[in-house]
Amino acid sequence: MAQADEQRARDLEALVAARTEELSTLSTHLLHRTESERSALAKELHDELGGLITAAKMDMAWLATRLGASLDPESKEKMDSVVQMLNQAMVLKRRVVENLRPSLLDHFGLAVALRSHFDEHCNRAGVECVATLPEEGLELDAPTQLSLFRVAQEALANIITRGTAKNVEVVIEADGDGYVMLIGDDGGPSDLDLARSMPSARHRMLGSGGSIAAESRAEGNQLRVYVPRSAARSA
Repeated sequence: MAQADEQRARDLEALVAARTEELSTLSTHLLHRTESERSALAKELHDELGGLITAAKMDMAWLATRLGASLDPESKEKMDSVVQMLNQAMVLKRRVVENLRPSLLDHFGLAVALRSHFDEHCNRAGVECVATLPEEGLELDAPTQLSLFRVAQEALANIITRGTAKNVEVVIEADGDGYVMLIGDDGGPSDLDLARSMPSARHRMLGSGGSIAAESRAEGNQLRVYVPRSAARSA
């Protein structure tokens, strides 16, 4: 009887392990699929919508040159309003495209992309930001850099959403055979388990061979992310 119970326990453990592996594989596939779709949508918005807005602005400039002197004040005001709305649409398009797929990350690397993202969103939220990021390129492949960016993006969004922080800091530094990214704020202790409240971030780090942990104290919160150097970049 005892042997039968032990066998059932082993079978159950093996089944749980197999299902966990299947879910992990599925989650990884869905993350990759999502990023691929984001990238495709960002390109389409940049090319198609950007082209339409640019063409509309050029047509409005042509009309302003052709009709400007003959327009009555009310019509000129309407034309100026349309131009202003087109400019706002271009800014919105750029922001949506950057959220979908950060072009700075693709062209200049993680440090530049993070600095720009934190500066823009912290300024908009009225939060002071300090970024201590390496000037030289990181020994990380493109998927790992994207994973770190997405984790930082989600962490900052959580900080801003809570609305209690006045200061935010993001740091990336070498740590043994890898890198540590620290994201801290002075918003006081959080009621959430910060690491577990970010399931996609945890899965991204596990998929990169890294880890994620959080600490919440009276003076604020800190998220600690570790990733190993990418073998291809280290060789």
